[in-house]
Amino acid sequence: MENISIQYDESQEKDNISENIEDIIPSSTEFFDMLEEQIRHIARITIINTIEDEFEQFIGAAPYKRVKERNDYRNGVRYRDFETRFGLIKDIPIPRARKGSFIPKLFDRWIRRENKITRAIADLFINGISTRKVKKITKAIWGRNYSAATVSKCNKVLQEDYLNWMNRPITQPIRYLFLDAINLKVRRHWISKESLLCAIGIGENGKKEFLGFLLGGRESTKSWESLLLMLLQRGLSPKHLKLVIVDGNAGLLSAIDTLLPDVAVQRCIVHKIRNIVNKCPRTLRSIVVPEAKQIFYATSQAEAQQLFYEFKQKWQSRLPNVVECIEKDLDQLLAFYQFPYNHWEKIRSTNVIERAFKEFRRRIKVMETFPNEQSCLRIMFSLAKMLNENWQFKPIKDF
Repeated sequence: MENISIQYDESQEKDNISENIEDIIPSSTEFFDMLEEQIRHIARITIINTIEDEFEQFIGAAPYKRVKERNDYRNGVRYRDFETRFGLIKDIPIPRARKGSFIPKLFDRWIRRENKITRAIADLFINGISTRKVKKITKAIWGRNYSAATVSKCNKVLQEDYLNWMNRPITQPIRYLFLDAINLKVRRHWISKESLLCAIGIGENGKKEFLGFLLGGRESTKSWESLLLMLLQRGLSPKHLKLVIVDGNAGLLSAIDTLLPDVAVQRCIVHKIRNIVNKCPRTLRSIVVPEAKQIFYATSQAEAQQLFYEFKQKWQSRLPNVVECIEKDLDQLLAFYQFPYNHWEKIRSTNVIERAFKEFRRRIKVMETFPNEQSCLRIMFSLAKMLNENWQFKPIKDF
């Protein structure tokens, strides 16, 4: 009998094992798709079990149990889809009762989407993402496109938050109050350009806070009085308030004179310099404007008053309008000198509130107009709240 020699090819066996492993082990994309599907499956089971437990408490008995405590009887099921952070979960069975209407606590009536997703969609839009881009982002995250109408509905969840925020008490003592307005386009029966009256405060510890706002139509005395009254009712203390910084609007100044008569007023020097530029001939602007600026950047109030006196002596005959523009508001333009030196940069202009407006414009540039008043208020509230969250742990340095 002949000996049969069988040779073992080790390298070929390794190749076969490698090929088998590659067939078994999924790719990165396949793995995470499988994981996502498994998570949805677990979430579905958990939701169904939770609803069943709640339904048993609702009717007072488990399936097929005869007990005296029973309140109602089962009457089949209805099915409902629900969008969660894990994706869309389809055909969730919700038990029916014969006598009463059973609505699980997990689902609000008519709601088909987890609240966290609704808020996330609203946040995307508020952070300056256009409706078209929101569709792409939600498709990538949750596998669904959300229309402009859906985004608008998601923004409505902010209404209750807005009302709570606007009525919250002002707890920190406000030392400096900045008041100004930003113009927005709001659609009513026509596109209306309206003023959003805003208030930002700085407390004793240098912490900024967006206190509130009011959609006031125009910057009238009545509108500004409404905003100030709202702030006073919420706890703004005239005793702690030392200075109000404004741009010089006549209606605003009148409202302050009525409701905060004992608080000093600082006119914004940036706005005043712009007024000087407009009243000054082009040929003299390079000389007159720098000289006027020196008045507001002097090292003391006495030096500022001396610089204005010299400015008046030099330009009274040639530029009386420029001199009058400064002189009629001089006391309010130099009010900041009565406060600590390291505060001057912040309180001699309305730049604190203008920077907030710059952020507002950046965020809402994707919108040509607000579709209605409530939409405008909800979105502006979200932006103001966002600023407060950014400022919460970032007080002004060396204040």
